[in-house]
Amino acid sequence: MKELWIQATEFYNLPLTIGLICFCAYWLISSIGLFDLDTDVDIEVDTEIDVGGAGGIFSSILNFVNAADVPVMLILTLLDAAMWAISMIANGLWNTAGSAGIALGLLLPNFIISVIIVRYLSKPLAPLFNAIKNDVEAAEPLIGQVGKVKSRVLDSNYGQVEVARYHTAPALVNCMLRESDKPMVRGEEVLLISHDKAAKKYVVRSLSAEDDPLVISKSVTLDGDSEDNQETTQNENLTIKNE
Repeated sequence: MKELWIQATEFYNLPLTIGLICFCAYWLISSIGLFDLDTDVDIEVDTEIDVGGAGGIFSSILNFVNAADVPVMLILTLLDAAMWAISMIANGLWNTAGSAGIALGLLLPNFIISVIIVRYLSKPLAPLFNAIKNDVEAAEPLIGQVGKVKSRVLDSNYGQVEVARYHTAPALVNCMLRESDKPMVRGEEVLLISHDKAAKKYVVRSLSAEDDPLVISKSVTLDGDSEDNQETTQNENLTIKNE
């Protein structure tokens, strides 16, 4: 046990150890109801980075580890735990002298392996959280609602929008603008107009845009009769005009 503690508090393992302690504290406090676990996205992750393709790379990593379906806080917990365990084993075997260079060289392979592990650990959880989100969405649909940009930037690739809900906690959802729309910044209001199933993001537009009246086609799939399991689709056209 003493050796384990010494290894966990080495300078190259200490950040991961502190992170693991913080995540454990978070889930402990969440279990007694002091934190509200939002199944859309737990925390606000500002993924918009000034460097050209960096934001796209980060977004791809999030999609790879199923962060669109599983709460981000859970993804981060799994990632930290995997990296901590691999770092403890790898440095214990190949860095007994405590070399900073060797520890740094092990970091990238550790991250890559941990991301792969998290992908397969989180994959079975995605249907569960999707079912929860679908129940909430069925009770209080988000399409046609107004929200505020929470990420630093919202563009045609990625962004996050907070939508107030009457019966549950506010939803923090992944969104994107149409290709023809100009990027928006934190605090601006948007309208959720559709959901892109392929991208797993809501398509939004600015409320202040001086466009023609917008017609939103919202497809609502209703469960059919339980005997024949048929499904019918009802199309609702909502016309929204700018003031």
